[in-house]
Amino acid sequence: MRSFIVVETEDGLTVAEMDAKDSPETVAERFGGLLADPTPYATFEDAYDALLAIESESREEAGESFGG
Repeated sequence: MRSFIVVETEDGLTVAEMDAKDSPETVAERFGGLLADPTPYATFEDAYDALLAIESESREEAGESFGG
């Protein structure tokens, strides 16, 4: 069964597809990035929603740290 994870690479966040035999960490490494969210999602859409939530959270934190 395939699932999807959120990976952070040099280019930003991305959704990666993984097989049941893979670990999320292995897939992130294969993409040359780090695991941004350890949750495997059943659909691309669910993983993409998580990616958007992570980006939103990051923007909010950046705004707070810069006083904006």
